[in-house]
Amino acid sequence: MNFDANGLKIRSLCTTCLISKHPPYRKNWSEHMIESTAIRYFREVTVRGSIKRAAESLRIAPSAISRQVQGLEDELSVKLFERGARGMNLTNAGHLLYRYAQESLTKLDRVRAQVEEFDSLQRGHVKLATVEGLLASFVSDFVVDLSRDYPGISIAVTTVGSRGVAEMVGRHEVDLGLVFGRAPRRDLIELARMRQSLCLMVAPQHSMAGKDHCAIKDLAGLRVILPDPSFGIRQEIDRACAKANIELDIYSETNSIAFLRTMAAKTGLGTFLPRNAAMPELVAGTLVAIPMRDKRLEATQVTLVQLAARNTTPSSLRVAELLVDRMKQQTD
Repeated sequence: MNFDANGLKIRSLCTTCLISKHPPYRKNWSEHMIESTAIRYFREVTVRGSIKRAAESLRIAPSAISRQVQGLEDELSVKLFERGARGMNLTNAGHLLYRYAQESLTKLDRVRAQVEEFDSLQRGHVKLATVEGLLASFVSDFVVDLSRDYPGISIAVTTVGSRGVAEMVGRHEVDLGLVFGRAPRRDLIELARMRQSLCLMVAPQHSMAGKDHCAIKDLAGLRVILPDPSFGIRQEIDRACAKANIELDIYSETNSIAFLRTMAAKTGLGTFLPRNAAMPELVAGTLVAIPMRDKRLEATQVTLVQLAARNTTPSSLRVAELLVDRMKQQTD
């Protein structure tokens, strides 16, 4: 037996004996498997205002309802209704029990929705933040397949730099994040990693376009357009150049991967991207990818992250599983 702050005794069973919203008593899962008869009748009397009208609604004898309500009052040792000529009105204790029932009903509805979602995954919504470089091929292909195989799961995709992805995941703004490099925060867990080696991207007519590979020392003085310093790609390039003691001729910086690809394809500028990030241009032949021969740049990777303390919904769990499988299959 539990007591609330006002001294009303409430049996533990009551936490699982509440049902559907008004109007009451559609035939559903919660009514038959969870709700007690006493609470169901109590709620109907509260809504209808009298035992007679409740009995008419439920199509049962008034005496059956009266017995159940009386049983509740005896069990809780309180009076739940004031009986009058105009019907039955809740006492303070009755209001408390009804409010408790409604709050429990709200929680029950959420649980029921999650259980049904686990069973069928017919619906759900997932929020994903990703670095822009994955949009051109990896993420777009994934969303196309998801919409075909799980049409009831919608997905919202936001593009920001790696730091922005981590911040959005950390603030509960998204369910999952794809960052360049390792997880940058301790409150994030890594679900999967996918290698995304960096390549020098140039137009076919560029002087370096015919190279089979490119070493860091070959980049000295190369005129380039780079992602701004908030991007993981830029951070890796800066570290590699600093270690090799070389400088690039940086013509422009941008926070748009699409702009990087366009400028590299239409000018004599070089840039650095994983193959997946420039797949449309590589397929069209407007860019050439030259692998970098550098241990650090060859080992760069994309990581799927999630907040460690986040309560995972069935749909986000399924999307995470699918992303993990896709990342395991991918290679640059």
